[in-house]
Formats: sequence, C-alpha cells, structure tokens
Amino acid sequence: MDPRHPSRPDAPAVRPMLRAVLVCDIVGSTALVERLGDARTAALMQRHDQLLLQAMKLCHGQLVDKADGVLALFERPIQALDFALRYQRGLHELGKAEGIPLRARTGIHVGDVMTWANHPRDVQAGAKPIEVEGLAKPVAARLMGLAMPGQVLMSGMAQNLSHRAAGELGERAGRLRWLVHGRYRFKGVPAPMLVHEVGEPGIAPLRAPESGDKAWRELPLWRRPPVIAAEALLLLALGAGLLWSTFRSEPAIAFAERDWVVVADVQNQTGEDLFDDSLDVALRIGLEQSRHVNLVSELQVDRALQRMQRTGQPVDRQLAVELALREGAKAVILPTVAEVGGRVRVSLELIEPTSGNTVLSNFGEGKGREGVLPAMDIALAGTRASLGESVASIEATGKPLEEASTGDLVALKAFSLGVKARYESRLEEAWDLFEEAVRRDPEFSMAYLRMAFLRYSYNDGKGLEHYLGLAQKYRSNLSEREALFLDAAARVPEGPDPTLRRLRVLSAMYPDEYRAYYNYAYFGWTGGQRYRESLEQLAPAVNGQNPARASAAYLQGILHLAVGEPKAAVTAFERAESLGVSGERRAHAEAYASLRRYDDARRVLGLATDTDAANVSFEQLLPLVSFPLDQGHWQAALDEATRQARDAAAVSDLNGWVAEGSLLGLRSYSPDPAFGADVAAYLRSQAALLPDASRFDRRHLVFHVLAAGWMAARQGQVELAHEALDIVDPYPEIKGFPANADMARVLRAELALQAGDADQALDVLASRNATGEELYLAHALRMRALEASGDPAGALAQAEWLRGHRGLAYVEFNSLHLLQPVNIIESNLALASAARLATQLGRKELAATRQAEFASAWPGHADMDVVRRRFGAD
Repeated sequence: MDPRHPSRPDAPAVRPMLRAVLVCDIVGSTALVERLGDARTAALMQRHDQLLLQAMKLCHGQLVDKADGVLALFERPIQALDFALRYQRGLHELGKAEGIPLRARTGIHVGDVMTWANHPRDVQAGAKPIEVEGLAKPVAARLMGLAMPGQVLMSGMAQNLSHRAAGELGERAGRLRWLVHGRYRFKGVPAPMLVHEVGEPGIAPLRAPESGDKAWRELPLWRRPPVIAAEALLLLALGAGLLWSTFRSEPAIAFAERDWVVVADVQNQTGEDLFDDSLDVALRIGLEQSRHVNLVSELQVDRALQRMQRTGQPVDRQLAVELALREGAKAVILPTVAEVGGRVRVSLELIEPTSGNTVLSNFGEGKGREGVLPAMDIALAGTRASLGESVASIEATGKPLEEASTGDLVALKAFSLGVKARYESRLEEAWDLFEEAVRRDPEFSMAYLRMAFLRYSYNDGKGLEHYLGLAQKYRSNLSEREALFLDAAARVPEGPDPTLRRLRVLSAMYPDEYRAYYNYAYFGWTGGQRYRESLEQLAPAVNGQNPARASAAYLQGILHLAVGEPKAAVTAFERAESLGVSGERRAHAEAYASLRRYDDARRVLGLATDTDAANVSFEQLLPLVSFPLDQGHWQAALDEATRQARDAAAVSDLNGWVAEGSLLGLRSYSPDPAFGADVAAYLRSQAALLPDASRFDRRHLVFHVLAAGWMAARQGQVELAHEALDIVDPYPEIKGFPANADMARVLRAELALQAGDADQALDVLASRNATGEELYLAHALRMRALEASGDPAGALAQAEWLRGHRGLAYVEFNSLHLLQPVNIIESNLALASAARLATQLGRKELAATRQAEFASAWPGHADMDVVRRRFGAD
C-alpha cells in the first residue's frame, strides 16, 4: 500500500517537507556486548542515551528512530551538524572513560521527505511514532555507510548551508576542518555526489573515505585509462582553441565590456585561518587588473548591506545574488578554497544573478600555502575568459598575484585589514597593520603606497616622500592600475599639472577607477585652482556605483562654493549627509556661513566627529575664528586665532606654520606695535626651512614667505617684502603651484600700490588671465587698484564679484586655508567699498543696499580699527 494514498479512512495525513536528514551508527556495537558483558553494556547504553537525547534537545532535532542506529530530522543543516559534532565528542569522552574506542559514522543530507504520524494503536503495537520516507533518507544512509569511524560526511548542499551558518557554532567553529573529498557514486543514487567532511582534529579522521561496494570514488577524467590515449589530441585542440580565443572569447553569460561583477566572500573550507581575508583581497586585486570587468567594491557592498539592514552578514551565494540584482551587476563570482586530495583547490563559480544558476566554474590547484595564489591566478584567468575577455588582454594585464601584491599571505591579510580600517577612519590601526604588512614583505609596494597616503593625511611631508620613494622602488610589484595611481601620487609634490595628467590616463584606461575622478577634483581644488574643470571631472564619481560617493558629493559641494554657487553647494552637502559622509563637516557649515545663515552653520559644525588624525580634527576649529570675524566680533576672532596658533605646533609642523601665518594675516588689518617684528621673524623662520624641506612642505613654505611679504608691504616694510620675493625666486614651487604664483603677483601689486602706482599694480595682476580662479585676495587687490586708477565702475564690478563669491573666501585652499581670515575680512570690506563706489557712480539704490548689508554684517563697524584704516574716519 502506498502511504501517500491511504485506503484506510483513519490513515494518517502525509506531510512533505524540506529537512536535514541525519543517519548515524555506533561502530562495532555488537562487539561491545561481547567485550563488556550485558550488565556493563546496559549501563553504558543508558549513559549513551542520555548523551543522545541531551544533544538532540540542544540542537532542536526530531528523533525518528534509534533501534538500528540513529535517524533524526532537523529544520536546518547547521543544527544537524551541531548535533553530530556534540555526539561524536560525547562518544569520544565516554569511550575514554570506559577505556574503549567509542565512535560513530554519520551522514547528513538535505532534501524533501514525507512524514506521517502512526496511529496510537499502531505505536502501542510496536510501530514508530513517526515514519519518514524520501530519497534524502537513503542518501544520508549511503553517506553514513561510506564514513569511517568518527567521521561526519555531508552532501554538498548540506555542507554549503552549514558553512554559511558556521558562526552559530560559537568558539567550536574555529576548531573545525572543512574538507572536500571529491565526487562519489552511490549505489541506487543516479548522479555522483560531492562528499564533504566536517570534524575536529583529534576526533575525526579528516581523510578521504575508501571506496566500497555501495559507494566508490569517481576517478578524475585524466586518470581513466580510456582517456589517456586521447590526451595528446586534446592538448592539440586546446592549443588551437587558445590561439582562437586570443582574438575572440565568447562570454559564458550575457556580459558586456565594463559590466559589473559582485564577488562573494571566499568560502574557506580548508580550516586554514590564514586564507581568511587574505584571499578575499587577493581575488579583488586580481580582478581589478582587468580592463574588461568592473568590480563592485567592498565598500559599496558594505553600504548596500547597511541599506538592507544586514550589516556584518557574510556575503554568501544567496546574498551575493541579491546584491548583484540590487546593484545592477551582471555576474556573481563565488570563490571557494578547499583541500582536495592533499592539494589546495581555488574554485571560482560564475553565477547568473537573474536565475541564480551556476554557469560554469574555473579552478586552479596548488600545494599548501605557497600554491594558493598561483592556483587563484589560474582560476582568475579562466573566469576572465568566461566573461568574454580576450586572452591577449588577460596576458597584458594579468600580472601574477605574487607580483601584483605580495606572496606572503600574512602580509596580505594585514594589508586587507589595514585597508578596511582606513575606510572606517581608524587611521592609527590602519597604520599599524600596514607596518606589519611591510615588515613581513619589505617589497610590498601597494602597502607603501597606502602608507604614503596616510602620511599625506597627517600633513607629514617627509613621511609622504619617504613612503612614495619606497613604493616607487618596488613599482614592479604593482598591478598596472596601482602603478598608474602611484605615478600620479608621486607627482603631487611637483604641482597639479603632472598629477592631473596622470590621473586622466588612469581614468581613461580604467573608467571604473573612481579614485582617479575624485583625486583629479581634489588636487584640482587644493593645488590647481581649477574649480569648474574639477566639477566636471568629479561627475562620474558622484554616481550610484562609486562606493565613496558620499565623499565625492561632499567635494562637489566644496567646488560649487568655489565657483559661486552656494545653494548648489548646500544641496550637494545634504546629499553627502544622506549618503553617510563621516568625520568633518566644516565646508558644509561654511556654505551656510557664506549665506550668513550662522545658526545653520553652527548646527552643522556640531555634527562633526573626531578622527584618529589630530591635524584633521584641529583644522575643523578654523570656523571658530572665521565665523565670529564674519559677524564683526573682532576680538573674539583674534583671541581664538591666538589660541590656535599656540596649540597648532603640537599637531604638526605644517599646522603650526599655517596657524601662525593665519594669525598674522588677521593682525595685519589692525596691527599692534609688535606686528612688524613678528611678521619679519615669521618670514625668516619659514625661509630658513626651505633648503632642507621636503617638496611637499616647500610648496607651503614658499606660500608662507610670500604671504608674510605681502603683510609686510601693507605696513610699509618694503625691504622685507622684496626680501621675500628674492628668497622664493630660485624654487620651482613658485611656478608649479597657482596659489604661489598668484601670491607673488599679489605681493608685487601691493608694493606698486604702496608706491602709488596703481597702473603697475593692474599690469602685474593682469599677467594671469582673470578666469575667476585666481586667489580671492587677487580680486581684492584688483578692486583697490582700479579704484586708485580712477575706474570706479571697474572697481565696483570687482567688489560685486567679491560679494558674490563668499564661498570661495571660505573654501579656497591656498596653503591649508591660511588666508581664510583675510578673505573673510575682504568679503565684508567689499560691501562698504561697493556702497562708496556706487555712490560715486550715482547708483543710490545699490549704494543704500550695500551699506545696509555692511551694517548688518558688521554692526559695530564704525568703531572697528580695520574699517577706519581702510576708509578713514568717515
């Protein structure tokens, strides 16, 4: 009678369900009675039953039968594995206590089963309470029959699902070994099955089970005698195929050039902890060499997981497919590293995300730790070809991983953790990890490059050049992409032009390299004063695929401020906030201040968070000077600038130089008796540092000397001003950086104005095309020169420009924003100048409007020394 179609009216209902089926059997149970005797065996089996039932309860299993071994059902494979491991360990300890070997063979499979509950009278007559049927039951039994004493064997699906949830096993997960023993055929089961073992060293045998009558290992194709004779022909065919694929390689899925790929976490089934993290980063380095494939970055994956409220969850097959669909990727790569036949196998499974089906799998094999990266190289080459990349392209860009990064897996793991710490703004931890990476491999160029970036973040010019030098020394150990990035970084101290040219090359060759677009815009702002061009170049980085698009949107806000678009800047900053920008908020606050919305500016400034970089945190304090100054609170601004100048030297040398120069700039508008001596001392102290300074620092020191010269010229210290020009003249940084060239023009124009020659001042300032991207202070000098030359209309146009570009007054980099207080003063004085000039031109309405704006901006202006010095007693 078929139990699914009962004829009895009271027959129990049959329920189909998906379950993990576990079958296990104690090895040599019959011999136990002969060895121990009936009484001792009975006592032992009572203890065994307690162990069994307790483990079953802890793992939420359903015991079906324990007459001839154990048959149990579990809702999840990880629960079945948990039971098997507890049961094996319990038997091991029970056997030790009795002085006998006590072990079980266990098989676990996942599949559909049919269950029904027997009628109570049938149970009373001797039937089991529950009956279980279905193919999953004999498959689990075949696995159990194949297993050696103490061995837990699992089918592929059961192992895969269990491995994903291994973290639920707690500390025990770290002790487990996950092995693949190859494909076995089972009597009565139509298809071969990949057999896995999971166990603890010292308890489990952890080796491939031997073939028998009911289960036998499937020999690899190349070991089958009928195939050996065909190998020569096969090699010839492969050679012909290789030549053909050089010119054409059909993708295994619908994948076009520059489509996106999601990479799942490496499934490490070897038990070798060193492969964790290190192989993840190695795989990404290998894929990022391709000009054919765009790789969804780890940071983008992390952001997507945050939006999905699944932060920290391992990216397994299912989650990777979900991410691919969410992020618009065309393929998923599922990497696995396993031990097969005493060798390490790296497999890259290619999955089509819409269907979730595996298209094909490429693998490479090696021996031990030393062979895992070469094995990954082989698998990578096959996967790139499967995605349609030509062999010629793969050979051109597929540098072996040991050459493109490092052959030391410990160094690679430290590097991987360092990159993650850097993205999360844990800078000190990142530095320590990078140091460990280069200690392990002193030729690890990629780590040196990251260390150079960190030194740049810390305003450490000598450190920057030192680590850039080491990265360049071992440049051959970089992938093509990273080498291009290094070429651009190495030119940063030379000036913006060579840097920006190399970044253009990088973005042209690797269009998905968002660092190229971001850094072009960043150095275009901080070094090149190319604000409009930088906005255009930044556009690709402010899109949905860039994982760092929050930072890109923030930089976009800065550039909008620089070109006089404060409302667009606020929109960009708000977008950056919505995308999760972290750390400083200064520029966002300055956007509101440029609109004179100081309450909003203070609110946003309060959202800033400290970072590990003391200099970054310190630089967020500049608004405490500029915001009061912008509202006419002169003494408060002066007191704060004095405090910052006192504290800055402890942060970094550069911060100390800039803070002292910024204070002097503020004092120059209302000089005290000591000012002349102080500016001379500052100028000469900065000049004395120039000969031995790093190229990075020289760029700033040249600017400081020129700025001090301009301050001296304003006070009539003409000889000191000329001395400044003579000091910097031999240094290429005077021409390599637009801010320095502009500052030299401002100084010469100031000297001409002090000499009463307004026309010469205008000629000096006109030597640079008036693109609107010169220093903000240059426009203030041009306004004064035009007024002095008798051109009130031209002077009024400059005053209006200064009023309309208050955002640039705040965000202009010059030398770490040294001139920000000067710019803020000039932006307010421009209102008073506009009122005076409009009056001269008979434009009474405009004059009244600008005068009212000035009175609102600086309510106590009539009593301010800076106003009297600029406009006289009236």
